Amino acid sequence: MSGLLAALDVAAGALRAFEKGFSVIQNNVTNASTPGYAKQRLYLEALPFDPDMGLLGGVSAERIESARQEYAEQAVRERQSCWARADELAQRVAALEGLFEASAETGLGGAITALFAAFSAWSVAPNDTVARQAVIERARALAGQFQQTARALSTASFQASNRIRATVARINELAGRIKELNGQYRRGLASSGDAGMDAQLHSTLEELAELVDFTALRNEDGSVSILLGGQVPLVVGEHQFQISASESASGMAILDSEGRDVTQMISQGRLSAQLEVRNVTLGELMTGLNRLAAAIADSINAVLAAGLDRNNQPGAPLFAYAAADTAAISLHVTSIQPDQLAAASAAAPGGNANALDLASLADSPVLDGLTFVGYYGLLARQVGNAVEEARQLASLNQQLLLQARQIREEASAVSLEEEAVQLIQFQRSYQAAAKTVQTIDELLDSLLAMLR
Repeated sequence: MSGLLAALDVAAGALRAFEKGFSVIQNNVTNASTPGYAKQRLYLEALPFDPDMGLLGGVSAERIESARQEYAEQAVRERQSCWARADELAQRVAALEGLFEASAETGLGGAITALFAAFSAWSVAPNDTVARQAVIERARALAGQFQQTARALSTASFQASNRIRATVARINELAGRIKELNGQYRRGLASSGDAGMDAQLHSTLEELAELVDFTALRNEDGSVSILLGGQVPLVVGEHQFQISASESASGMAILDSEGRDVTQMISQGRLSAQLEVRNVTLGELMTGLNRLAAAIADSINAVLAAGLDRNNQPGAPLFAYAAADTAAISLHVTSIQPDQLAAASAAAPGGNANALDLASLADSPVLDGLTFVGYYGLLARQVGNAVEEARQLASLNQQLLLQARQIREEASAVSLEEEAVQLIQFQRSYQAAAKTVQTIDELLDSLLAMLR
């Protein structure tokens, strides 16, 4: 009878193991669409069988393991950071394309062309008041275009700064969430094998990877240390080291928890692209715009000063601006009157030599070997090329990201077909164990009846 009771205990242990298998399968199916979830597998252990030693065999639940592969997770996060940077660049630089139209007929390029066309028309009738007034009106239109473009760039810079601050705030928020999860791991409220906590952690890490590049190190207690750019501590155990965004004349900077500039540590993610647009792209465009505005104003004023107006007086300046580094936003037409425009040269009073010199400036290589329109076209092409390059890079990295995710899913994603096969196997095993219990129960009943 003792042998039957021992066999019953073995069968009951098997039933408990198979029930745990059902629980694992149910958890997998329930969380099949949960972000960051990795399937789990129950590994069974065959117990030793040696009747002489009283070991009757059977099966027990040895362990539950996650199918997650940290190498695959890291590959996804790296590709996520690269794609996000290129995608952010493409979006932000594309928004600037409208400010720098490549056409010489519209926008700032059209205004430059229109002014020199007015100079050319004036040279044909140098003493015509209408032609002189047209020059002044075209100059005002050009100054207005420069101011409008400069203001738009300033607005874009302001928006870029706000976007960086918002991204930094989100990074700190996600880091705080990781710190809380670390606390639960370290206090034993969740084990490293807890599928739900594991899914939350990796979903948060992937979201953080879209914003900034980092290194994640898993500690023995289950917590995760996050190093921004692989060097700057962001989260260590239950300690969070918040970063901040600081603005100065030279641009936006990212500071660590002790106020040190760590901007150069950030090379991927949306934050990296936002910093590049704010500190590099917009700065270069504004510098180029100021150079163009100052060159046009200085060149035209210099030619006018060398000529004579209708009263045989030296020509008055047409343009003025505050300083070289604010030339575009401060460019304006002076209080010059039509009669003060110097059409003639000192050698030929009353003629149109100076007006012809003004018109010829349109074809002169004044800036870096380029004409005014050519230099403006260079700025426009720089924007267009940057957008196209970013879009191509985003497309490439998106494909690489999809491949990385596919590799990860092949290893750790829940397959309903696979779970169905596992369920059938456990059902068959459970039924066999249950049948054993039933048989032993019948034998015990028969044995007790005989004894009675």
